Amino acid sequence: MTDPAGGPAGGAEADRRPGRPRDPGLDAAILAATVALLCEQGFTGTSVEAVAERAGVSKATIYRRWPTREDLLLAAGSEMGPCPSDPDTGDLREDLLVLLGGLVTTMRDSPIGGLLPATVDEAARNPELRTRLDAYIQARRGPVRAALDRAGDRGELRQGLDHGLLADLLAGPVFTRLLVTGGALEEDLPERIVDLVLSGALARP
Repeated sequence: MTDPAGGPAGGAEADRRPGRPRDPGLDAAILAATVALLCEQGFTGTSVEAVAERAGVSKATIYRRWPTREDLLLAAGSEMGPCPSDPDTGDLREDLLVLLGGLVTTMRDSPIGGLLPATVDEAARNPELRTRLDAYIQARRGPVRAALDRAGDRGELRQGLDHGLLADLLAGPVFTRLLVTGGALEEDLPERIVDLVLSGALARP
C-alpha cells in the first residue's frame, strides 16, 4: 500500500490527521536526514525519495511540510547552526580567539562543515539559496565586526583600517582550507591566524 505521494503508508511515523499539531521532532529528523544526504551526495543527488528512506517517513509526510524538493533543500541549507555569541572581554585578541575558535570547531566537528561546500556550489546556480547563504554569512560576520569596531574605539587598532577586510582576513584561511585546499583545521589554527592578522593591524605604542 502506498500513500498519495508514492511513498510507503505508515513507516516510523503516523500520518498527521487534520488539525493535529505538527511534530517538531519529526521535522528535525527529516532535516537531519536531508543535511546528511547533502553532505554525501550534494544538492543534485539528494532526492525526496532518498530523504524519506533515510528519515524513515513517507514522501507524503515530507511534502506536507515542504511542498517541493526545492523547499526542502532550501530549508536544509538554512540549517547551518546558530549565530555565534558576541564576546566582549575588553581585549580584541581574546574576543577574536573566541569567535574564530568557535568557527573552526563548528566547521570541523559538526555537519555544517560538510554541508557548506555543497551549499556554496548550489548557490552559484540558485539565486534564492544565494540570498540565504549571504544572509547566513553576514549574520555570522556581525560579532567579528562588532569586536573590531569596539577595538577601534578603544584605540587598539591602527587608524583607517578597513574592518570588513580584516574580518575577511580572519575567516579566509578557514574557508580556504575547508572549500579549496582540504587542509586540516588544527586546534591552534585560530591563535595562529589571529596573531598573524593582528601583527599588522594593532596600533603601535
